[in-house]
Amino acid sequence: MRLFFAFLFVFAGSFVQVVESAEKQENLCEKAVNQESGYRVSGIYGSSLELEQHPAVAYVLLREMQRFKVLQREFQQKTEEWRFEFAEMIGGKTIVFVYHRQLQTDFCAGPNAFFVLKQ
Repeated sequence: MRLFFAFLFVFAGSFVQVVESAEKQENLCEKAVNQESGYRVSGIYGSSLELEQHPAVAYVLLREMQRFKVLQREFQQKTEEWRFEFAEMIGGKTIVFVYHRQLQTDFCAGPNAFFVLKQ
């Protein structure tokens, strides 16, 4: 029985350490939106546990928004390092998909789709 409790405490301690280290990582895509786009991130579009979405996913989501007539306008903004794909919705919300222009996948250390507000 002692062995079981010892194993349980070790497992719980390692789980807490993994969660804390995941929280400390800085999301580079969120930082890029705040610094280089003229918009400020107000929340994550989707789940905070999801990794980056592929550009094809953003394309499909934008087409579905058009199909359901909730997309008011879409536009792109590019810098040397980043590509921002904005979608303004009819209800006033704006969503941005962020991609690094050189390293296309797993660069943000977290999600790359955000709700944003104009600065």
